[in-house]
Amino acid sequence: MPQLIKSDPFADALEQFYETGSAYLELLRDDGYHNTEDVGWYFTSYRDFWAIEKPALKFARGRVLDVGCGAGRMTLYLQRKGLAVTALDNSPRVAALARARGARDVRVASACERLPFARAEFETILLFGNNLGVCGSRAGLEKMLREFARVTNKRARILTTTRAPGMFNPKHRVYWEQRLKRGQAFGVARLRLKFGASEKEIDWFWIAPAALMELAWKCGWRMAEIFGDGRAEEGYSAVLEKR
Repeated sequence: MPQLIKSDPFADALEQFYETGSAYLELLRDDGYHNTEDVGWYFTSYRDFWAIEKPALKFARGRVLDVGCGAGRMTLYLQRKGLAVTALDNSPRVAALARARGARDVRVASACERLPFARAEFETILLFGNNLGVCGSRAGLEKMLREFARVTNKRARILTTTRAPGMFNPKHRVYWEQRLKRGQAFGVARLRLKFGASEKEIDWFWIAPAALMELAWKCGWRMAEIFGDGRAEEGYSAVLEKR
């Protein structure tokens, strides 16, 4: 059984937003870099989806698995389009929130472990919100891609968003240089999520398009489409097809 979240600042933030309409999650990198995220975007409708998400969404078809569903924004959108969607999250509280907002089929499980589905159940895997990096390493992503190959049919697609490790901003470039000097994995960022008194440390994996193309091919997928403005460190979406 996957180990599910105990301290859950992300769930705390989503629940507060759901109740009050306002919540901000703190993200602190292990070198001291700090960012604050308005979690309201997890509740957006299609009009306010990221520009890189909209063209990739057009490739959704068949039965869909929405991995890391959060508050369910993508699940709700695709349900309205008439698709059968299974929403998946490793937090029971986040899953309950998605269900409360109208997601019809919600499961609790970690995408970084063996999924509780049979072979070829799905035709589309959705990994939006940078969830391609949720398993925290290149090896974790490879394992996840292979597991997605097991639970999808021959016509399967993965629709995903991620970003390349930041290199243009000196603060980010120095961070990756420091990791390389210490012999640590490139693309893995150690983050602390904080919301009030609740906090949790996680690793998140960022990957550039060329590296994703290579890894996807190794795991039985090919990169069919890529969307973005050319600055991959600002975010891009990709459509992977089973080969």
